[in-house]
Amino acid sequence: MLTYVILSICLCSAVGFQMKSAIDLTHPFNENTIAWPANTQFSATQIMKDYTETGIWYEERVISGSEHSGTHLDAPVHLRDEEGGWSAGDIPLNRLAGPGIKIDISEKCLENIDYELTVEDVEAWESKHGQIQEGNIVIVHTDRGKFYTDRDRYLGRPAGMDLPFNDTKHLHFPGISPAAAQVFVDRKVYGVAIDTPSLDYGQSRDFKSHRILLGANIYGIENIANTDKLPAKGFLMNCMVQKLEGGSGGPVRVIAILDKPRTDQLVQEDDGNTGLSSVYGNNIFIKILSVFFLCNFI
Repeated sequence: MLTYVILSICLCSAVGFQMKSAIDLTHPFNENTIAWPANTQFSATQIMKDYTETGIWYEERVISGSEHSGTHLDAPVHLRDEEGGWSAGDIPLNRLAGPGIKIDISEKCLENIDYELTVEDVEAWESKHGQIQEGNIVIVHTDRGKFYTDRDRYLGRPAGMDLPFNDTKHLHFPGISPAAAQVFVDRKVYGVAIDTPSLDYGQSRDFKSHRILLGANIYGIENIANTDKLPAKGFLMNCMVQKLEGGSGGPVRVIAILDKPRTDQLVQEDDGNTGLSSVYGNNIFIKILSVFFLCNFI
């Protein structure tokens, strides 16, 4: 084991490389960014994009919006039965990465837009792939992420209704049932992600699944992207939320790295494919990832 760890670190230190199996699970922040309808929406104001008087090119924007915009993390402090829990800046670094699993409920969501992940869905996954382990990061795949750039469809707002922009009474999208959320608490997972605007289904009024998960210091990730590209298991999740002191959440760059890192997956050139992550070996984070991979998958 030690030999493999040392070899992995040496490989990372020696060359810049691209890990061809990395998938970006983050929606871009732009004019299509989805925030909860009642919240302040994301905006970016260009304050400079020109040459300065000294002939130097300079660009800068001022960005603003809710902490819960786009692909974002719900910190445990965000929504719970009693005050407490970690803020976005308090979540231990070792909880922001871990072995990922994906539970696919997309077919049931086709039949029922308000479907909630059930205990039976979780148990069916475990019967095929083994029990969910402490430290796993769970992704619930509903296949709703493909509608992200169509705001009304993604939020499930009924067609033909003249609704205000901030309406929250007519939201229809899948979520996680409180009973299933409790299973994740019992399994001691680190985080739960979903490709919809909320851990709770659109018609929820009490946000019970939020309260159960966040109340157990399990963070949530909402509006996750590209979940259709993931297998049921066998990948490492990395959820690097902004370190916002006191934050109830924040934008998060989520990546999944599939399989074990192998020398035949490391290349010098960028082949330009969307969703592949170029990283450089002198980055200590990559060294840590390599060790984490080897410890968890070998």
